[in-house]
Amino acid sequence: MDLIQRNRQYELIIGDYKSGDGLLITDLQVQFDISKTTDNKKKTNSATIEVTNLSLDHIKLLDTDYPAAVFSAGYKDTGGVKRLFAGQVTHVSTRKSGTDRVTQIQMGTGYTELNHQTLSELVAPGQSVREVAEAIRKNLPGVSRGVYNGTNLNNEIIYGYPLMGTPKEMLDELAEKHALNWQVDDDTLYVNNNDRANTENFQQAYVISKYTGLIETPYRVSGDRRRSKKDKAKKPGIQMKILLNPDIRAGDIIYLEDTLITGWLKVDSLRHSGGWRSANWYTEIKASSLEKVEQKG
Repeated sequence: MDLIQRNRQYELIIGDYKSGDGLLITDLQVQFDISKTTDNKKKTNSATIEVTNLSLDHIKLLDTDYPAAVFSAGYKDTGGVKRLFAGQVTHVSTRKSGTDRVTQIQMGTGYTELNHQTLSELVAPGQSVREVAEAIRKNLPGVSRGVYNGTNLNNEIIYGYPLMGTPKEMLDELAEKHALNWQVDDDTLYVNNNDRANTENFQQAYVISKYTGLIETPYRVSGDRRRSKKDKAKKPGIQMKILLNPDIRAGDIIYLEDTLITGWLKVDSLRHSGGWRSANWYTEIKASSLEKVEQKG
């Protein structure tokens, strides 16, 4: 990807615009702020989109319960728009800003599926943690299975596992007991050891350098992830800013090439932000060191 990225594009879809029960926005001024993390136990993925001078008819269309929404952005010269966030509208508000009308749209991923139902079942004795995670996912309509990665997922549930609570509560509990991370991204559930990435495919890791969009010198920050429940020391993190890159996801493996820091990293969290006509488009990444695992075969 070139350091200078031109011809920015975006697309905001809410509801089913093709049938007239939704809207497609591509040419109004927007500001977007999207946050994603591998650890949805602490913070779920979310997006805030502000649209300037949305028509009153379109504002009325937003007055429904949790409509589906997708925000995409990218560069015409490098593949066009790519999905940055898919989820549901959780809150809408409109305010005046000078002569303009600004509508703020807040979005969550898997919001109703994770929070608006209660599970009541027992995963049979002898199953694995992986199978418990899958049993929870099967109660999430529209959420597909992503990669479940890590040895902790192989732990046996000797006496069975009761699922009594919302899917989010059950995923949080499972993650806490077995040192896991979970996240729902793009209607897909990912579960992995908290010290591993979504996959072990180092060959397809995205290389970040000054030639691929790195803007500022990466720097070390205090960590928020422990290697295990018994390990009280938190792993230090690395913070960096790059030009907007929709291809990088929370949980991905990246390879950083810089003067002071070089090596394999796991993307622990990221933030996409910018405005169509008024601001630069950036992706801010917080990552942690990752031990490379050689794949067999």
